[in-house]
Amino acid sequence: MSEHVPVVPAAGFGRLAGATALVTGSTRGLGRIIAEWLALDGANIIVSGREADDVSRAVAELQETGVTVHGIPADLSVVADIHRLAEEALAIAPGLNILVNNAGMSTSQSFWECPDEGWDYQMNVNVRAPFVLSQHAARHWIPRGVQGRIVNVSTIGVFSAHRDKMVYNIAKAGVQAMTRNMSYELGNHQISVNCVAPGLVSDRPGEPPLSEEATKFAVSRIPLGRVGHANDIAAAVRFFCLLESVWTTGQTLLVDGGMASPMPPF
Repeated sequence: MSEHVPVVPAAGFGRLAGATALVTGSTRGLGRIIAEWLALDGANIIVSGREADDVSRAVAELQETGVTVHGIPADLSVVADIHRLAEEALAIAPGLNILVNNAGMSTSQSFWECPDEGWDYQMNVNVRAPFVLSQHAARHWIPRGVQGRIVNVSTIGVFSAHRDKMVYNIAKAGVQAMTRNMSYELGNHQISVNCVAPGLVSDRPGEPPLSEEATKFAVSRIPLGRVGHANDIAAAVRFFCLLESVWTTGQTLLVDGGMASPMPPF
């Protein structure tokens, strides 16, 4: 496994043995850590990312955990690719019972500068892809009586606005609304749908680290006194996949060290 991916083993690992999880955006960043946590807990993994080489590399690393790992490259900004990803994943692993809609992207610009194609790109990746993938999962699970788990990933930006990321925050707000609505429609099929909203996370493998100055400023605004780690988010996703969360659905868990809680000083 990658040396820069910190893993903190937790009690009870191996409790997802027999499960299969599709984790989107799992070649790097939070998705990579989420996939590793689920694999260490015994779940077989389907890796997905845009670049075939990155997918192959992540598959090879995750196979070191001893579970079965498949990889499917897909560009989630392209609607046809979203459908293909779902169809191929269910063909490769008909027993798939966990879907983690982690993939996301944002463009930093003021909302009045965002072109139509920029809106479409961000909406497709951040909200349309989870919607379509969840459609495929539900259609597969319902007639088979699969008590599946869908875990979506949002952002603290829905609670506290990010500067110059309005389209991203709008999309992720949609993800949270989608989570509630899907949980309502799928509840009588014993399928749970929940969401994790990360705060500021420092270690995202494959992505630039926060500067010392940015980290210091962020810590000054976080009641728990540190920025988040990818493991903090992976642990929350893992919870929603475990048996203990079977009666929890339609929820968004904000994992931010308390950053969104304080009111700024007057």
